Amino acid sequence: MNVRDNHAPEHAAARPGKPAWRARACVVAILFALFSCAGWIYETVENMFSFGGLYLRASLMLPWCPIYGIGGLVIVAVLEPMRRRLVDRVSPAIQVAAIVVGIYLLTSAVELIGSYACEALMGHVPWDYSHAWLNFQGRIAPMYTLRFVLLGLVALYALYPAVNTWVRRHPHGALVATSAIVALLVCDYALELAGVWSTVKDALRQFGVNHW
Repeated sequence: MNVRDNHAPEHAAARPGKPAWRARACVVAILFALFSCAGWIYETVENMFSFGGLYLRASLMLPWCPIYGIGGLVIVAVLEPMRRRLVDRVSPAIQVAAIVVGIYLLTSAVELIGSYACEALMGHVPWDYSHAWLNFQGRIAPMYTLRFVLLGLVALYALYPAVNTWVRRHPHGALVATSAIVALLVCDYALELAGVWSTVKDALRQFGVNHW
C-alpha cells in the first residue's frame, strides 16, 4: 500500500508532460506564422513605397515570408532566456543594449545563412543589398539589419508574451490554430513545388500584381 502511494505522485507528475510539450509546439507554430506574416507585410509595404506598385514579397503564394518566421523563433529561443537572466542582474538600459546587440548578430546570421540556403535551393538570392553601405556580397547590410532589430524587439517584448499567454488560456484554440498553420504551410509548399503557384503568379502579373 505504501509502495503504491509513494509511486502515485510520480505518475501524477508525469501526466502534464504531454500538454506542456503540446503548448510549446503551439507557441512555436503560432509565432512562426505571426513573424512570417509580419515580414510579408513589412516587405510588401516597403516595395510599394520603393517601386510605386504592388509587389508581393514572397516565394510562396500565401502572405508569409518563412525566413522572418525562422529569424523570429531564433531570437526568442536564444534571447528570451538571456533576458530573464539579466532582469535582476543589470540595469534596464544595459539589458536592452545587450538584447539589441544579440538581435543584430542573430538576424545577420540568419539572413546570411538563409541567403546561401535560398541560393542552393532556388538558384538565386531573393534579396540584393549590393547598393547598401558595408554590405557583404549583397546578402546582408547594416542598414537593413537595424530594421530587423526593431522587428526583433517587437517580437521578443510584445508578440512572444502575448502568444504565450493566449496559448495557456486557450489550449484548444491554440491546437486548432497550430493544425491550420501546419496544413496551410504544407499545402503552400506542395503547390509551389508542383508549379501551380507559378501559373497563378504569371496570371496575376497581367493585372499588375508582382511576386518577388
